[in-house]
Amino acid sequence: MRFKKCLAVFSLMMIMCLSVLPSFASAEYETENILLDETNISYIPALLDGKDSTYNVIKGQYGFPFSFKRKIIDIKSINIKTVDEKDLNSIVIGVGNDGSVINRVSYNSVKKDINVLKKLLPFSYLQIINNSYSEVKVAEAEIIGSFEGAMNIADITNLSSTESVNHVGFTWVNPSDSKFTGVSIYKDNEFLKTVDKSVSSYKVEGLEANKNYTFKFVALYGDKKSSGVQKGVKTLIDPKTIPPGQVSSLTAEPTYQTVKLKWKRPKDDDLAGFKILQNGKQIAEIGLEEEFTVKNLKQLTDYTFSVISVDKDKNDSPPVSLSVKTLEEKDDVPPQVPLNVDVKPSNGALIASWDKVSDEDLAGYNVYVDGKKINNNLITSTTFVIKNLENGKKYKIQVQAVDRSKNSSELSLAAFGTPDVNTMPFVENDYSVKHVSDGVGTMFSGLWLALAFAVSIPLAFYVIYKLKQTILS
Repeated sequence: MRFKKCLAVFSLMMIMCLSVLPSFASAEYETENILLDETNISYIPALLDGKDSTYNVIKGQYGFPFSFKRKIIDIKSINIKTVDEKDLNSIVIGVGNDGSVINRVSYNSVKKDINVLKKLLPFSYLQIINNSYSEVKVAEAEIIGSFEGAMNIADITNLSSTESVNHVGFTWVNPSDSKFTGVSIYKDNEFLKTVDKSVSSYKVEGLEANKNYTFKFVALYGDKKSSGVQKGVKTLIDPKTIPPGQVSSLTAEPTYQTVKLKWKRPKDDDLAGFKILQNGKQIAEIGLEEEFTVKNLKQLTDYTFSVISVDKDKNDSPPVSLSVKTLEEKDDVPPQVPLNVDVKPSNGALIASWDKVSDEDLAGYNVYVDGKKINNNLITSTTFVIKNLENGKKYKIQVQAVDRSKNSSELSLAAFGTPDVNTMPFVENDYSVKHVSDGVGTMFSGLWLALAFAVSIPLAFYVIYKLKQTILS
C-alpha cells in the first residue's frame, strides 16, 4: 500500500502543478439594449418602455435616429415589434457614423441572419427607417450589443482545486463589485448549483476515480453574468484498484514428475499471496511463501508456469512466466549383465559379440579388455571390433550394460581371445545390406556374369583353405 500511496501522492502533485497554470477566460463585454444609450430618446418613450400596448409612429420614408457616444462593436440580437406585424416588411436598419447613414439592410434579412448587420460594425449612428409611404406604428425596439470600452463583468479569481478519488474541492476569491450576487457552477457544461455571494468554496462529490472533468464558474450580477472561468481537473486513482508489483527472479527446479518454482515477492505492503498457473490455467493460490512445488507431472514434458501477485483488494499483477521441461524418471536399478559374450580372432584384432540386454531404458555398452574400458562413447550395437592388439597374446574381454540413468551393470563373464596373424584382417567399411544387394545385382547382370564366375572359384578355394587352418589349429 505504501507504493500505491506514493503513486497517488505523485498524481496529486502533478495535478496541483497543472492547476496553478493560469486560467484565461476571454473578457465578455456587458450587453444591453444599446438604444437606451442614445443621447436623446425623450421623443420616443413608447419605443423603449417595454410595453407592447404603447407605440410611436414613423412616417413614410422617415426614421428614428440614434446617435451614440461610443462605437458599437458587437451585436447579439435585434428585435422590433410593430402594431401590425406586416409592417415589419417595411422596416430598414440604417447604420453609419457622425449622424450619417452609410449602409442599409432590411430588418427581415437581419432577423434571419444577424451576421448581415455584424458585417457593418463598428458604427456609432443607427436609424430604424420606415421604407414605405404609409405610417408604421412601432411598439418596441431592442438591439442587444456591446460598446467599445464598455466595463467588463468581473469573474472570480484565484480559482484553485484539491482533487481526491471521488470528489474535488474548489476555493476562489469573489469580485468586490457591489452588484455581484453569486456564482453558478457547471460540470462538463451541466449546471450544478448557484451559491450565494458570501460563499467562496464548493465541494463536488460523487465523481469517478481517475477521470477528467471540466468545471466552469460564472459570476452573477443580478440578471447579468460573466463569461466564466473554466478549470480542468482529474480525480485521483483509487489506491484499491492499483495492482501489486510482479514477482522477480522466477526460477524452476525440475525432476521427472515435479517442478519447484522459486521467486522473490514484490514490496507491496498489502500483498496477500500468489496465484500459480500451469499452461495458462490456475492450479493453486497460496499465501506469502516464495516457492511452490507443482506435482504429478509427466516426465520429459514441456510446461509453462506463471506466478501472479495478488493484493488484499484482489488486484492481480501481470504474470511472470517461464518454460521448463521435466527430467526423465530417476532409475537406481542397474541393467542386466550382458550374456554369452563371444570373441573371434582377427589379424591384430578381436571381434567381440554378446546377447542384447532387454532393459527398456538401455543406453549402450562398455567393453573392457583385461579390466580396462576401451571405448570413449557407449556402444549401441552388440558387436565390437577391438583393434591394435598384439597377435599371439591372449586377452580377457568383458562387456558392461549402461542405462539412460547412467546405472551400470556388473561386468559380464570373461571371454578370452588371441589375435592371429593367419586370420583375415578386419576391414572397416560403411557398406550396408543395400549396398551388397545393389552390388550383387549389378555384378551378375550382363557381361559381368562371366567375370564373377572366374573370380569366385579361386576365392572359394582360398576361403576353404583358411577355414581348414583355423579348425586344425
